[in-house]
Amino acid sequence: MPLPDSAKDLSPATSRAVEASAASQHATTLARLFEEHNRALHSFLMARLGNEQEVQEVTQEAYARLLQLDHPGAVSFPRAYLFKTAVNIAVDRTRQRRSRDRLDQVFSEEQLIDSTTPDRHLLAFEDLAVVERALHELPPKYRRAFILRRYHERTPEEIADELGIGTRMVRNYICRTTVYCKLRLDGVSAAEARNRMIP
Repeated sequence: MPLPDSAKDLSPATSRAVEASAASQHATTLARLFEEHNRALHSFLMARLGNEQEVQEVTQEAYARLLQLDHPGAVSFPRAYLFKTAVNIAVDRTRQRRSRDRLDQVFSEEQLIDSTTPDRHLLAFEDLAVVERALHELPPKYRRAFILRRYHERTPEEIADELGIGTRMVRNYICRTTVYCKLRLDGVSAAEARNRMIP
């Protein structure tokens, strides 16, 4: 945890003592926050998310972000900051879930029905553009296996024959490509999406 400017001119031993005191005070504040407001935060998030596991994950991430603050003393109202952080995390998760749902629709035949509204057409078009870019970021065999399966409805055995690989590898390529496209739709960078693809 970086030292405040006022502590930089102190001796090393004094600086370490000041830093340790600040860290201890920050931990105490967090413990008190948890004790006094965790139940209220849980109820607040449950009303927004409606899923116990997701509420627990958002709560943990919010506390983790508070722990990682460089200058915790700069936060005047820790409770308000905690709730605001939790709301931001919850909103991000909701957006990511909606993006994943849109991708599932892009890959389903129902998306081809002409009864959709212009807004849905535009969203589908934008999603397809993202998916197309994502596919071109992957190795050719991944892209080819995915397209043959999703758009040409070829069986894994047929794809394996065409690409000269085993059916298990075909399924692996399709699975990795699907994960990659979903991550790119969620706004994850190409490098990070490649790192998070199923090994």
